[in-house]
Amino acid sequence: MIDKAKFIQFVFLLSFFVGCSYNNSTNQDSAFREDSIKSLILSKENTTLKRWYNGDPIGFIDNSWEDVTYFDPSLKNRADSINAFRKILTPIIGQIHIPVHKLDKPLVRIYGDIAILTFTDVITFDENNTGRWHATEIYQHRGNDWKLIHSHWTESKAK
Repeated sequence: MIDKAKFIQFVFLLSFFVGCSYNNSTNQDSAFREDSIKSLILSKENTTLKRWYNGDPIGFIDNSWEDVTYFDPSLKNRADSINAFRKILTPIIGQIHIPVHKLDKPLVRIYGDIAILTFTDVITFDENNTGRWHATEIYQHRGNDWKLIHSHWTESKAK
């Protein structure tokens, strides 16, 4: 015959260990998912910038949702849609060629279906001519993809 007290103790310990195992698995799954999202966001940004620096700014259009907003220092007002963004980018197709650039200290923070990427893009024209641009890129997850809902660039005055 089974001792009732030992059986209850056994069930309690079993529940405890299963719970610990489940929570650890859930935390690992969550961390893995977050790392995967961060890698995806950085990959998308690098692909977009590679296109940009090879004369194809339309990579930003391909990487944006229809309701994207955009700011940069050359604009008087914010662009409030993908069509407004396209009007800004289309005239500069083929005009931008940057030989070397590097994302300095990229940081991706995830808040549910929103990911915020911040970084400084260090642009090297030649050995004596380097520029630095601060960027904030806000990505949103919709359906099966992450794309930009906001892009904000500003030239750094710091040397």
